Amino acid sequence: MVRDRPAALIRPFRIVVFMNKAFVFFLRLTVLSVCWLQPMLAAPVSSNSWLRETPDSFSFHNEEAVLVLERQALGIRLQDAAGKTYFSQSDRPAFLIDGKWVSLAGLQSASLDGDSVRLQFKLSSGADARGEVRKFGKNGFRIILAPENRGATAVRGGNMLGTVEEIYGFGEMWNGRVAQRGQSFDLWDKGGTPDECAYMPYYVSTANYAFFLNYGGSVRFDVGQKSSDRISYEAPTGELDITLVRGESIASTVKNFLSVIGLPARPPRWSFKPWFWLMSDPDQPSANIDTLRGHHSVDMVKKLHAMNIPVGVTWFEPPWQDARSSFIPNPAFSPDFKALNKELEDLGVRALAWTVPYTTKNSRNWQEAVDRRLMVQRNAPAETGDVKISTSGELVGRYYNMIDLYNPEAFAWWQAQIDRSLETGIRGFKLDAGQDLEADALLHGGRIGRDVHNSYATEYSRVFFESLTKKYGDDFLMIPRAAWMGSSAYTNFKWPGDLSGSFANNGLPSSVYSTLSLAFSGFPFVSTDIGGFEDRPAPEHVWLRWAQFGAMLPGMQTLHMPWWYSKEASDHFRYLSWLHTDLIPLWMTLANEAAATGAPVCRPLVWSNQKDIDTWRVDDQFTVGTSLLVAPMLNANPERSIYLPEGLWYDFWDETQTTQGPARVTWFKGWNARTKFPLYIKEGAIIPMEISNAESGFGSAESAGFVTLAMWPMVRGSSEFVLHDTEAPVRISAAWNASDELTVSWSATKRNHLLRMHLNTKKAPAGVTAGGQSLKAQSSLQAFRAGGEGWFFDAPTQKLWVKKLNDGREASVRIVLN
Repeated sequence: MVRDRPAALIRPFRIVVFMNKAFVFFLRLTVLSVCWLQPMLAAPVSSNSWLRETPDSFSFHNEEAVLVLERQALGIRLQDAAGKTYFSQSDRPAFLIDGKWVSLAGLQSASLDGDSVRLQFKLSSGADARGEVRKFGKNGFRIILAPENRGATAVRGGNMLGTVEEIYGFGEMWNGRVAQRGQSFDLWDKGGTPDECAYMPYYVSTANYAFFLNYGGSVRFDVGQKSSDRISYEAPTGELDITLVRGESIASTVKNFLSVIGLPARPPRWSFKPWFWLMSDPDQPSANIDTLRGHHSVDMVKKLHAMNIPVGVTWFEPPWQDARSSFIPNPAFSPDFKALNKELEDLGVRALAWTVPYTTKNSRNWQEAVDRRLMVQRNAPAETGDVKISTSGELVGRYYNMIDLYNPEAFAWWQAQIDRSLETGIRGFKLDAGQDLEADALLHGGRIGRDVHNSYATEYSRVFFESLTKKYGDDFLMIPRAAWMGSSAYTNFKWPGDLSGSFANNGLPSSVYSTLSLAFSGFPFVSTDIGGFEDRPAPEHVWLRWAQFGAMLPGMQTLHMPWWYSKEASDHFRYLSWLHTDLIPLWMTLANEAAATGAPVCRPLVWSNQKDIDTWRVDDQFTVGTSLLVAPMLNANPERSIYLPEGLWYDFWDETQTTQGPARVTWFKGWNARTKFPLYIKEGAIIPMEISNAESGFGSAESAGFVTLAMWPMVRGSSEFVLHDTEAPVRISAAWNASDELTVSWSATKRNHLLRMHLNTKKAPAGVTAGGQSLKAQSSLQAFRAGGEGWFFDAPTQKLWVKKLNDGREASVRIVLN
């Protein structure tokens, strides 16, 4: 027995047993410690996981972005792979529960669940909260947070503002600013003058990130007004749903965001010709809308043609239907509506139809909508069938007649109404209203009007867009008034709504600011009501200045007829109309770029000059692409201050006048120079044009059939432009060599080119060659225009004209200076 063993043998055994017990205890302690410390160890959850955790935080790894959520402080940061921070939360997200604000207090766990990560939080009240993180493209994340019991009635949060940082976006802003730092506002669409109908809880920063709060109702933003280093937001929703995206610039950030939610739809080529529309007999500007008839549109087009003013689009206002909104042509408006559309198309004009997202008691589809409960609900929808209409055709009062487009059955029913109307030959729609959904309206799926008041615009656009796409492919035009984030994927233009025909804050200036604000939100195709809507006719000086702005937008439209004004005014409008039309190859190139990247056609200066801080708060200038700089005249003053970014800038009206940027200049052409406005061309510009007459001064009738390349080559260096219009992209370049030789080349194309170059040199060309063969020097511009291949140099204006026929292959011309 053991007790009989010698003490010398027993003693070592006891020591071994003791040591084994100590080792087991230590091992157990170690295992317990590891288990306790495991969530804090800096090791990935799995070798291929995009979720990683440290003692202080969880991080989520996308291809080109990292999201960091801190455990205790609950800071949210958006970074790149190198650790550079783009976005940083300033205040913990908070929820309003039972009348008290409670914030997130601690992140307890994160676990992979398919394509998302599930989060568990504690609130400051001790209650539980849940969350979810998903990847958003390659450069961002979507984060959803909510109390576990879903009892919240509002959310709020805050984000840091850098010392040197500016903020843009929020949709179509009407506060007289594009740069929004220092402002506070409520995003809630409403009608009026102006119509505030495209607010979006989205912004983009010069720190190169975008923020989107996915809530379709009212959102309050304070952009550094209350606290200069913070952006705060608050919304009456029970769930916080935000998206964060980074980029290398504002342009790339916007592209990264839109590439996921939907890039803009491209308009057809014919939509870049001017638009004219009527509210009454065109010879009775102030007449009631009920006097409008279909033949007035034909009369208008013929009169415009007689004045040599181009027109490509018109639309029929409310009287075209027999009731709002039956989609059935009104025989009193036109006894043969289909023939009316055919007559206009034979005149080279596509016609659209005005519409709204509601129906009324005197419409033939009313009873079916009531019986099938296809409209938004309140009590008894039939009680809201009678509506009051103003003399200008606007709905007056509060109604619940809007189609519940969240209801699949209602969506399909409304689409069937649209489909039938397209058999008449109309080529699209002007979508009015859309911003008037009542806050207490009840919609499909338990939705309430206050939560989708702003975002309803997306479904409104989508229902028409899908019908038009099915009928016409991409050969149609759609112009909504209301819009929300992402709805540009379901329309190919945007119209700003009603404005006063004045220089007041609800007139021309507001249209400029709102247009440029919208540029950051994914709406590259915009127009403006030249002269406004409220006053017909608008004062002549207002109409002229507005026309100058409108001609430099992709959509040039007016309901103010040129013959209502003086010969000087109508002549200038003719010039602007042709300049706009001659630029169609440029509009199409920029349209293709916009459809691929989301880049606006008309770009606030900061878009292309972000490194120049002096451009950040220029709210009333823009560039068309990168070549043309426009500074609209916003009042009756004959002069205005202009900022020219880096580069050499040519005065459009006198190309012998140049300014080296960056520079601030005062533009002044004389007290009575109403037919000129600040317009500059950047050195290196290559602007494709399609000329058919001499109206714009860039060619003549002999230019027809050619692509005219208006060029301002670099004095030293090179520039290029990729033309993307009627064929595959054509790369055009202009480059000097050390021997004073300028080579202009282009990739394969079937179109003939006519070069109009401004040579900013003191030397004249000694010769021009193409393919090693000398082109003929013509003795005059008239001889050049009438002849075949050749060239002519106009010494007084420093213009070199070159004509080159193409055979479908790459080609170039070489200019040798004396």
